[in-house]
Amino acid sequence: MTEWAPTDLVRVDEDGDRSGASDGHSRYGVYLSQRPDEFHDYDSADAPLTTEEFAAAAWRVATPPLLTGYVLLRPDVQSIEAVWNENEDGDGSLAFKVSVPLWFGDLPSDRRPRHPWQDWTTQYDISTRDDKYRRASEPVLKPGRPAVLTVANLLIPAADWDLPVPQHIRGRGLTDDAQQVVREVVRQINHHAGPMVAQLLGEGRG
Repeated sequence: MTEWAPTDLVRVDEDGDRSGASDGHSRYGVYLSQRPDEFHDYDSADAPLTTEEFAAAAWRVATPPLLTGYVLLRPDVQSIEAVWNENEDGDGSLAFKVSVPLWFGDLPSDRRPRHPWQDWTTQYDISTRDDKYRRASEPVLKPGRPAVLTVANLLIPAADWDLPVPQHIRGRGLTDDAQQVVREVVRQINHHAGPMVAQLLGEGRG
């Protein structure tokens, strides 16, 4: 059984990445090698991406729907995406959007929908064997019972994160660079978003 703490939202399965690799090194690395044009500067095939661009690209390949099983989300976390947040000057900076379904019981009592509205539904997930943090699914709609499905989207700015600077654009070096940045993104998300999610779910009280 995978154990999750209230502030742990995501982790990397390094052992599974190696054991499932067709090249004997990294399954994630195989996926990176299949996308060579996504990891160099648009105008130069020999120039690496900027640090933020590289982090966004590395995260996109490392996570569903492209790759499953390398970056593991806690079952009750819907998704964690790299996004671009525009400032007043029209420039974009990297951020991460953490999406967490909220159940009626997570809402203030005077704001909870009453019958006959339906909430998220869930069932025991044998793959994770986690009974505390269950994956939320859309309910089967019934006549006269609409569903109200609430999701909290946390936007976490990454502009001040000390992300690794990419040095390679192909081969084993690219894989090593990408793995390093994914590990750092995971650490930062748990550090910054983990306590916020715990508070939203009522697990952050002292």
